[in-house]
Amino acid sequence: MKTEVKLHPSTELLNQFVQGELVTGKSVVISAHMELCESCSAKANELQALAVSSWVDPDSVLQSDQSSEADYPTMVAGIVKSPQIKSQQIEALVEVDIDILNHSIKLPKVLAKAASQGLEWKKVAGGISEAQLFLDNETLCEFIYMAPGCQVPVHTHQGSESTLVLDGSFEDELGKYKTSDFIIRDAQHNHQPRSNEGCLCFAVLDSPLKFTEGFARLMNPVNRYKFKKATSRVA
Repeated sequence: MKTEVKLHPSTELLNQFVQGELVTGKSVVISAHMELCESCSAKANELQALAVSSWVDPDSVLQSDQSSEADYPTMVAGIVKSPQIKSQQIEALVEVDIDILNHSIKLPKVLAKAASQGLEWKKVAGGISEAQLFLDNETLCEFIYMAPGCQVPVHTHQGSESTLVLDGSFEDELGKYKTSDFIIRDAQHNHQPRSNEGCLCFAVLDSPLKFTEGFARLMNPVNRYKFKKATSRVA
């Protein structure tokens, strides 16, 4: 049974993806969401069709205003049916064993290859484990596992964090998030993610997160170092 997806990338973000304006890390997390979400895949196809139509000189394709009205819908429909984005669908998910979980999960193809080749998990305080992927020199990309009953210290973001839920669920002060949901948090948000059942996510940060309460604030220099180290690994 397909999971109902409630949270999606904005139209602006999908358009940036289609236009090729995003760094690799952000493109990967959006591509992974599109493999889980047919509506975002369809919307991206529509945006691609509009982008292509804006690049085409109407005089070189259409002979008259009348033919323009007749042919434009056909052109858009043809692009929307193209395999470039439509091939990224739920049916293409790959079942993968992740050593930190006690069950197999189906991952988007764009993430399954990295996971199937083995992830280097590092335990973080409070039942949280992380495994990084090195995709570009502008983002920190990592799988994050929250064990049942654990929570992340209260924090905000100096830039933005894009998170895709891959398994289980978590919640914060703003809502509850389930498999396939795409969440963005930035400097406007001060929140504390927590998970009752356990949760596996893929997150992409374009700046270090910043703990804002208690002893966790002492870890902020470590967060800055971690981000700097991660973004220096890709030439």
